[in-house]
Parts: sequence; C-alpha cells; structure tokens
Amino acid sequence: MPSAERAVGIGVLGARSMVARLAIFPALDASQEANLVAAASLSGPVPAPWDRYTVADYDAVIDHPDVEAVYIPLPNDLHRRWALRAADAGKHVLCEKPLAANVEAAQQMRIGCNDAGVLLAEAWMTPFDPRWERTFELVAEGLIGTVTEVTAAFTFTIGPEAAENYRWRPEHGGGALLDVGIYCLGPAVRLWGSVPATIKASIQQAESGVDATTAVELIWPGGQVARARCSFVEAEQQRLELIGTSGSLTLNGDAHTGGKQATMIQHLDSAGAHQIYVEPDDPYRRMIDAFAAAVRGTQPWPRPVESSIEMLKLLNKIREAAQ
Repeated sequence: MPSAERAVGIGVLGARSMVARLAIFPALDASQEANLVAAASLSGPVPAPWDRYTVADYDAVIDHPDVEAVYIPLPNDLHRRWALRAADAGKHVLCEKPLAANVEAAQQMRIGCNDAGVLLAEAWMTPFDPRWERTFELVAEGLIGTVTEVTAAFTFTIGPEAAENYRWRPEHGGGALLDVGIYCLGPAVRLWGSVPATIKASIQQAESGVDATTAVELIWPGGQVARARCSFVEAEQQRLELIGTSGSLTLNGDAHTGGKQATMIQHLDSAGAHQIYVEPDDPYRRMIDAFAAAVRGTQPWPRPVESSIEMLKLLNKIREAAQ
C-alpha cells in the first residue's frame, strides 16, 4: 500500500492534447501531492520538457509500476475503453469531461471502476477555481437572496485549421453541448438538481452532424430558470450570472476556466454595483491535489461519479428536446 505521505504517481494518456499540454502537465509540476511518472501520445512526441517521461504507448503508461492513477484527455468515445483498461490494472482514473460520450458508456465505467475498487473522477476543474468557489459561498451566505435564474455562456471558434478536431465528429462524441455544456449547466444543477420540469432547446447543426451551437432554457418545478449557450462557431465568451431575489453575481472573462485573471465578482444590489475581489489560483492544480487526496483516502472526492452521469442524462434530454 503506497504511503499517504508520498506523492501520487500519475500517468497521462494522450499527452499532446491541449488540456494536457497547457494545464495538466504544469499543474502536476506545481503539485506537491502528485507527480508525473509516465506519458504517451499516439499523435506525435510527448511535448518538452515532459518528454523525459515518454513510454511506448497507453498500455505502457497503465502498466508502469509507479503509476497509481491515469489522466485521460482522449476523444470522448475513447474514455470508456481506457478507463476500464486502467481499472483492470488497479489504477485510479481522472477522466476529462464529459465523462463519456453517452450515459451507457459512463455507467459501464462506473461499474468497472467500482468493481475494481478504484476511484473514477471527472476532471471538471471549474469548482476548484477560487472565484467560482467564492461565488457559491456568497450564494450560500444569502448575499443575493434566493437564486431564481442562472444565465451562462461558453462560446469560442474552432477555426478551419482545426477541421479534423474530434469535436466536429459525431462518432467521437463531438458537439458543443457535450464539450462545454457542463460548464454552463453545472451551476444550475448544483443549485436545483439535474431534473428540470421543462426543457426548451435549439441546435445549429454543423455539416458533420454535431451541434455547432446549442441554446437551451431549463425550468425547474419551483420556477427557477437556467439559460445557456454553447458554441464552437461564435465569438469567444465565458460568462456566468446568478440572479437572486435581492441582487445578482456575475463572472465575466474566464468565468468557467478560471485561473490568474479570474479575480473579480460583480455584485449588483439595490445600492448599486460592487466589486468583490478574490485571490486567484490554478484550478487544475487544486483539482489534481484533491484527486491525490481522494486516492490516498485523506478526503473524499467532492463530486461523486453519479453526479457526472446525471449531467450526461440531462445533456441527452436537451439533445432530444432540440430534435
């Protein structure tokens, strides 16, 4: 049994993915709770300076004796295969959002990891961002009264140079809603649960068959409303607004991805506009640290895999409503 004091050894599958290169590798470098042990890429060499951890392939990452857990940022349709392979080897799994391309695959991942006695965690890092975390603390403290409306947007452009990006391919679990829907809908689900009474949605479909843009309105039994917009073809925007009975809280700029620039919460009430400042931190490193603590058993993973599956069910209902 590994020592609780020793950093958790992490292996990375798909080391050339953008999130691995720009976020996870730096987070592992900064973490004192986990470290990089092995990495592999099938689309080219592991990027420097992490290329010194290169092993032959994904199987070699999983079978590395010092790897206790794997991080999976692969295309969505490959999450199930490699999560189950890792579970069979007794390795814990931190899997990029969405947890899987569909509910059935996610359920199989949950069962496989549970039977193997390993942790399955979805790598949705937003709740680990200090500004996002503080926003929900303020809501819990009653700063804006009872929240009745959530409005969110996560839009950006995947240009012609990325025409082969898996996000454009239905067979790979592509589409804007599946890719970034969790960011826009996560706040409302956290507040009111994952089963709204009414779902209205519209989709702008890409030539490949995936949704290039999805707009949705959800209404809960208590009358609470969430409106969200996800897109691969609209100008870049990250925004979250929580409207309550006595005010509102708004996050602009990196509202969902957080990081160094995520320092200010806009608070509006009857007295006017106010700014609430938060000390920023790296949500990816904080997520890695929390995952390592859960692997070591020193604290539970804060978001059970059942919550990830419930989110996938909601996204599926939204697609059905749009059709």
